[in-house]
Amino acid sequence: MVRFAKKEELEQVNALRKQVKDDRIVGFAIINAIDKPENPFMLARRYLDIDEFCVDENDRRKGVATQLIAFVKQYAQKEGFDKLELNMWEFNTDALAFYEAVGFSTYRRYLDMDL
Repeated sequence: MVRFAKKEELEQVNALRKQVKDDRIVGFAIINAIDKPENPFMLARRYLDIDEFCVDENDRRKGVATQLIAFVKQYAQKEGFDKLELNMWEFNTDALAFYEAVGFSTYRRYLDMDL
């Protein structure tokens, strides 16, 4: 069953967060509502940003992540958001394959340079 977490479950959520190493998918999603007004460089848009996304290491490859994305997507649509967005580490090819399989596509890349 997928649902919003309750405040008293924070300790359990934090235990799951400790399983995360780098940006591996480890179940919870932390979402942020973003409402950006139009400006000279960007059109106005409303989107949900998936800030963290995890599935317990004992429950991976069982459809939990797919159910979480479906839950967040349904919530976003119901609330009138235009998009779901997230960012991930480039080296995490397993995460990229999952996100693409559930409908995400790359529209922007961030690059950096060590100095």
